[in-house]
Amino acid sequence: MASTYTTSLKIQEIGNGEQSGVWGTTTNTNWTLIEQAVAGVQTITMSNSNYTLTNLNGVSDEARNMVLVVQGTNSAIYQVVAPLNQPKMYVISNQTTGGYAITIGAATGSVVTIPNGVTAQVYTDGTNFYSAQTGSAGNFNVNGTLTASGLTDAGNMSIGGTLAVTGTTTHTGAVALNGGGTSTTPTVGDNSTKIATTAFVATATGGLGTMSTQNANNVAITGGTITGVTLPAADITGVLGVANGGTGASSLSTNNVLLGNGTSAVQTVAPGASGNSLVSNGSTWVSGTPTIRGLGFGGETWHDVTGSRSQGVTYTNNYGYPISVSISFSTSNDQSWRFYVNGVQLGGITEHQDFNYAWVGGIVPPGSTYLFTGNYLSVWAELY
Repeated sequence: MASTYTTSLKIQEIGNGEQSGVWGTTTNTNWTLIEQAVAGVQTITMSNSNYTLTNLNGVSDEARNMVLVVQGTNSAIYQVVAPLNQPKMYVISNQTTGGYAITIGAATGSVVTIPNGVTAQVYTDGTNFYSAQTGSAGNFNVNGTLTASGLTDAGNMSIGGTLAVTGTTTHTGAVALNGGGTSTTPTVGDNSTKIATTAFVATATGGLGTMSTQNANNVAITGGTITGVTLPAADITGVLGVANGGTGASSLSTNNVLLGNGTSAVQTVAPGASGNSLVSNGSTWVSGTPTIRGLGFGGETWHDVTGSRSQGVTYTNNYGYPISVSISFSTSNDQSWRFYVNGVQLGGITEHQDFNYAWVGGIVPPGSTYLFTGNYLSVWAELY
């Protein structure tokens, strides 16, 4: 019977009665090839293309080695092509330059990706390649640096030393830092999902000092009472619930409500202010009385604005209180004169014969428009 060769390692099997006197040489060669398969280290060089391992009967080749050190330069991911139908285990070290991964596999079937700079164990059943290390049956200790490009922990993870994360870490479950972990301090005002450190909280809140040092918008206080409150002398907007002996400001601007028992309320309302409620049980004014603006109640006077007004032009009351407008004109036969506020006619005259003078006018609420139509304007006066 003629000699044959094994499927996986290509070891020569001497046929019965063959190689009389020389079978020892063949046997020694076989042992050398077996040693290569168990402990051989083979360097191969890639160059921007797939690399097919040599596979020879009864002599040294590349595919038989246990360890393959892959060098060369790649500008993309290329495959180390192993023999088909030859079950075996390999240790693959990707030492190529260029930063790309390589794959190991046969001409058909699945392959295993080896990232750049990584040494990994793989095996093949003759068709498909598989990773030879996907888990640990017991404890797994890492004495050096552990770098994980993708990490999933299905159980508990205990770290007795320092855990340093330079990239982004995402946790879908709860993470307990019982040792008081540290982190970089986000910028104050950052509304993302970053961890807030003690430095961040202290800076953002001003150290949680007295209320006079706090900065906040639209603070809602539910329940309880506020006592002994002193408000600043500057205008205050949106204050609700100064109660039980609080002291008010000297000038009140827009949309304020001061309520409470025995509150010393605000002295005056600022010019142009609106929407303020100064109501409280048993409260007294510190001094003075809230000023009512408009129509002469706040000291307004008449102004001759004839030089800056014209018939047929729409004007707007930009004061925070009502003004009064009075317009006089000379009349002429078959003429009409009208005064409008917000498009509504408040007064008017239609003449069919000549008169000396007539007038129209009315009150214009704050923010409203007003218009005079007609000719022969004489005097235009406004009370503001």
